[in-house]
Amino acid sequence: MLNRLLNAATGWYVRRGLRGYHHYPADKTAVIFIDVQRAFLDAEQPLSQSLASLAQLARSRGFLVIHAPVTANTGALYQTPAHRRIEHALSKHPNASDIAPAVKPVPSDIVLPERKTLSIFELPAVDALIEKRGLEHLILAGPLGDLTLDSSLRDAAQRDIHTTVVSDCVAASTSAALELEVRYTMPRYAHLVTDLDDLRRRTDQ
Repeated sequence: MLNRLLNAATGWYVRRGLRGYHHYPADKTAVIFIDVQRAFLDAEQPLSQSLASLAQLARSRGFLVIHAPVTANTGALYQTPAHRRIEHALSKHPNASDIAPAVKPVPSDIVLPERKTLSIFELPAVDALIEKRGLEHLILAGPLGDLTLDSSLRDAAQRDIHTTVVSDCVAASTSAALELEVRYTMPRYAHLVTDLDDLRRRTDQ
């Protein structure tokens, strides 16, 4: 009962308070591709094209593009199931850790150091970059929606920064997990959960 009330209240708040948000200044906005690596993204998946479109949109709007790759937490005494899944995927072939061609970095992009943690905010470089660039808006996307993107979003919620999740640029362990994330979990932490077409309209110059 409590969860149903919370979900309903969250949905009302998102629809009423945030649906009119259109202001994404180019010099204060970054798109962060979280773990968009060959290990987690099949080039034939629709997600691959969506992520490529988001990268194109970000660069056309003058947004900073940040790539946040993950690496295996090898040697940890108490690996979580999430870490084990990541390690297994990264071990499949030699180029598994490479950033996926769909979002291939260009010279203006920033590629963060590989991290072993689920959240990108465990890298001191992330907060340092936000402060240095004066970023106020983060647009998040990635194939590990119920693992690393979820964890990063929750940490972002602890900071005074506006966060957007692009729903059709997110995947998860299962279709059920994806639905749970996009419909219920992420709207509790992100200021806006929307699709690529709506984001394009909101950022239209």
